[in-house]
Amino acid sequence: MKIFAAPLLLVVLTAVSSVSNVNAAESTGLTHTPTNDVTAHSKMGLDQLDIKDLVDAGNITAALDIYMNGLNREGKSLQGMARKDWVAAGIDDLSEYDAPAALFNAGDAEPFLDSFTLDAMNCDGTFAGQSLDMCAISAKKNLLCIGLQYAQYEGVKAIQFLNEKNWDEMYAFWNGVYDSSVDTRVNKGGPGSVQASRDSDFGTSFREASLKALIDGQRAFTGDSVNVSNLSKAYEAFKKANLATFAQATLKYSALFDEKDLEQAKIDKKWGEGYTYFRCGAGLMEPELALYINYVLDPRDKMEAVLTPKETHCKIVKKMLSMEEIGLGLKMSDLNVEAYLPTIKEDCGIDSFNHAKGSSSGTKSERVYIPIIGLFIVASIYVGGYVSMRRKEE
Repeated sequence: MKIFAAPLLLVVLTAVSSVSNVNAAESTGLTHTPTNDVTAHSKMGLDQLDIKDLVDAGNITAALDIYMNGLNREGKSLQGMARKDWVAAGIDDLSEYDAPAALFNAGDAEPFLDSFTLDAMNCDGTFAGQSLDMCAISAKKNLLCIGLQYAQYEGVKAIQFLNEKNWDEMYAFWNGVYDSSVDTRVNKGGPGSVQASRDSDFGTSFREASLKALIDGQRAFTGDSVNVSNLSKAYEAFKKANLATFAQATLKYSALFDEKDLEQAKIDKKWGEGYTYFRCGAGLMEPELALYINYVLDPRDKMEAVLTPKETHCKIVKKMLSMEEIGLGLKMSDLNVEAYLPTIKEDCGIDSFNHAKGSSSGTKSERVYIPIIGLFIVASIYVGGYVSMRRKEE
């Protein structure tokens, strides 16, 4: 990677006197207690944290062992979650898996979440020729994508099977450990922790919105009856709040990775972090937007690119505004972007955060061409890695 731009989740509402610094939403007094005991499920967040520590220490062998075999929840692993077969599980509506799969599957029948993690951890395959900094941050952040995708899987099951246990499991996979008697690392190791961080950056409350959605969904279950409409609305709100967080992350890191005079290790870390966070929320975005951001932000085919500060960032901003929405009704004005990016309008030459009216909104038909274009992108990544490796050998 050269230093130069990409050409492309029983309810308790309580006031608390002391709260976790990680859980920004709890500073408002909003907390959630699942009806069922899902402490075992929440332990998957501990695997993510343990893998992160091992990757940071350079012990990829031990990190891979936990990823593939699990550690904190008996018989379960993050790799198993990444490779979950929604069809075999009897899911009727596969759209929430198909959306990111259409964009990211490499055409080799390997599940996109797993293949990305393995390539990044081993720094080979689509990550061939990349720096260890790029590989490490991408591997660590993709574990959060696995957590969010699996939370969505449980949300879809909760609605299809009218099962409150699935709803509670969605919370556990999104939040991580919620009971300090299980582990002291409460509210860490899940995508919910990313929401706390971005809320801190942008002065927003999307983690609180996720918790409210989880509470509203819980209230949809009353005795033996389920208010399916309310449950579905709560799930949509949960997804929208998480999309907002990962859209913020996309904007944040796309504005940082190509700053002038940034040293190469920081470029690679911020670029890999931003691109992987984008992947977490991409399946919730309008498909045309997701396809475009993937094209301009993916660093794996841009090892010879000359970076121009804010170029990629502004391409993403303008593409977002060229659409009627980012996805699920979310708009740029909802993200409070100027709190973190105060010069965004000046940087990108825009006067407002108004979205285009009458532009085509994403439809399922758009998915038809995404895998085809995706294959071309993947091919270019492999070619780029091969060329880079040959040049290094020479």
